[in-house]
Amino acid sequence: MQTLSDLIFGLALSIGAFGLLSDRPTQFIGLVYSIVGFGWAFLILAMVWVRYTRVMSVLPVETGRMIAANMLLLFLVSVEPYLYNLIPGSFSSASGQLDPGTTSALYAVDMGSIFLVLAYFTHELAKEERRLIPKDLLRNYRLLRNGTLVVSAIFFISVLPLFWGLAIFGIQLRFILWMGTFVTWSVRRGLEARPNLPSTK
Repeated sequence: MQTLSDLIFGLALSIGAFGLLSDRPTQFIGLVYSIVGFGWAFLILAMVWVRYTRVMSVLPVETGRMIAANMLLLFLVSVEPYLYNLIPGSFSSASGQLDPGTTSALYAVDMGSIFLVLAYFTHELAKEERRLIPKDLLRNYRLLRNGTLVVSAIFFISVLPLFWGLAIFGIQLRFILWMGTFVTWSVRRGLEARPNLPSTK
C-alpha cells in the first residue's frame, strides 16, 4: 500500500508539472499566474503527502475499512491534477462546456474529501486505547485531526454558490477561502506550542 501511495502521489505531482507545458503565456503576468497556480497545487499535494506518510507509518492498515479509506484517498489524489487543470481552462471554454464556477466547485469537493479522509486516519491514530503513539503526543495529534477537519469544512463550504458569486478585488471568495486554509495550519501550530494546562481536579 505504501508503494502504491508513493507512486500515485508522485504521478499527481508530475502531472501538475506537465500541465505547465500546455500553457504557453504570451505575457509575463500570465507566466507568473501559471507558476503561482502550480505552486498552490504542488504545495497542497506535498503537504497531504507528508501528512499521509507520517500517519500511515504508524497506523496499521489492518481492516477492510482502512483499506477502503486508503483506496478512496488515492483515487481522490489521482484526480486532483485533472480537476485543478480544468479550472483555468474553463474561464475561456466554449459554450456548452463546464464553467469555472462548476470546475472550481468540483475541485473543492475533491480537496474537502481528501482532508476528511486524512482527518479519519489521524483520528484512528489518536485513539488512546490503540496505544499507537506516546501519551504526550496525543494532544498534538488531536489538534492535527481537528485542524484537518476545519480545512476539510472550509473546502466544502466554499462550494456554496455564494462564494463564487462574490469577489474581493476581482478574486472570488471561493479562492480566498482556499488560501485561508493556511491560516488554520498556523493556528494549529501555535496551539501545539502552548503547554498543556494543569488539571484542576
